[in-house]
Amino acid sequence: MLPHPSANTAPITYRSYRLHLGFLGLFILGWTLILGISTTRADTNSSGLPPIDARAYILMNAQTGAIIAAKNAYQPYAIASITKLMTLYLLFKDIHTGGLHLHQEFVPCQAALETGGSSMFMHPGLRFSVAQMILGMTVPSGNDAAVEAAHLVAGSVPAFVREMNQTARKIGMLSTTYYDPDGLPHPNNTASPYDIAILTRRIMTDFPQYMHFFNHENFTYAGITSPNPNLLVGRVPFITGMKSGYTDAAGHCLVATGTQNGVQLIAVILGVPSFTDENRGFWKASWQSLKLLDWGFARTLWLPAVPHLEKTSAP
Repeated sequence: MLPHPSANTAPITYRSYRLHLGFLGLFILGWTLILGISTTRADTNSSGLPPIDARAYILMNAQTGAIIAAKNAYQPYAIASITKLMTLYLLFKDIHTGGLHLHQEFVPCQAALETGGSSMFMHPGLRFSVAQMILGMTVPSGNDAAVEAAHLVAGSVPAFVREMNQTARKIGMLSTTYYDPDGLPHPNNTASPYDIAILTRRIMTDFPQYMHFFNHENFTYAGITSPNPNLLVGRVPFITGMKSGYTDAAGHCLVATGTQNGVQLIAVILGVPSFTDENRGFWKASWQSLKLLDWGFARTLWLPAVPHLEKTSAP
């Protein structure tokens, strides 16, 4: 999760972020050109999975649920703000059933205002719409937005967390436990890459009408513009979302989704080694996700089946 900058320092942080994004764009362009050449030639030697520098990951076909690549995919790990995917799933359900509406406006509750960490910068008495609250979670990963959503949907954080855990069991997330709606550090807030892929797939299939919320490069609220730590959004044409997360315990985490030629893939990467410079950490998480998705699309769409080459190079 991003630190909680003050309004006075936000513009400097944003310019620094844009510098990192420019470098990422150059790398992405080079990688895309290389991939285009290699996949056009359909060289089977290029189908070996490249090294992915992360504690655990999974690559899943969103339409079939087939697992294309995995490492430590069934072990639970700290997931930081990836937690918000369940918060958003329950919020989407509530909107779908008519409990809330995207254009409804509220003022933040006291619990949201008192929540620390990453923020969409809610202020006392400053109104926000449900749509803005959603973007406040998907882009700057606002913990205040997640706590506000919990209160609007369930009346309190404890009631909402119970619903999060009940829903997790119902949809088959058997290695997941939730303690809060925002992902602030707690030893009981863990999930496996496989479980996160299951949840991501449910969001994509149950609520495709809300997927556009995950594909915004930045979000402006209260006069502050926050960039999306998922640096692939808006820069790689086939990327459709989805959610970033960071704590010291979790490392840098990213769920990235993409679509090419009608094929939808989900990449979940947990525990990318952290850096003192948090922007650099998200750059690396985005880069690892891009490598995994690129390999997955090449393997799924263009290259012949070579099962022994699909194994990861890492144990």
